[in-house]
Amino acid sequence: MKVILKGGSKEKNIEIEKFFMDKIFPILTFGIAIEHSDAVIVVHEKMKDGTVKRYIDPTAEVIVELTEEARNIAKDGVVLDYSIKQKAGDFYDEAQAIQEIEKLRPSFSVEYYSCRYTPPPKEAPEAEC
Repeated sequence: MKVILKGGSKEKNIEIEKFFMDKIFPILTFGIAIEHSDAVIVVHEKMKDGTVKRYIDPTAEVIVELTEEARNIAKDGVVLDYSIKQKAGDFYDEAQAIQEIEKLRPSFSVEYYSCRYTPPPKEAPEAEC
């Protein structure tokens, strides 16, 4: 799982990262990659009186290796666990993580995306933090 933080402030990104490390990381089998972004999501909302309300929407983009169908089933949370296991396959932990995020209803927006991750070749040096 990879999470891209778009909190609008350093403090908000730290808060969102703490949420993922404390609540979601323990669920995952492999681990989690967290990317801090300088991007800010600004929403321009049309109000009924014709004015525009402008605000920053702290967001976490969650990228998983689930199929779109498995991701949506996990997000909706209305399907039996064995069906989710069947659809998620080797990435069942990511489906469980999505279910936990949705259950906890965090104080930031969450966008879910799917991708197929390709690791670097074995001979490539690994970066350390």
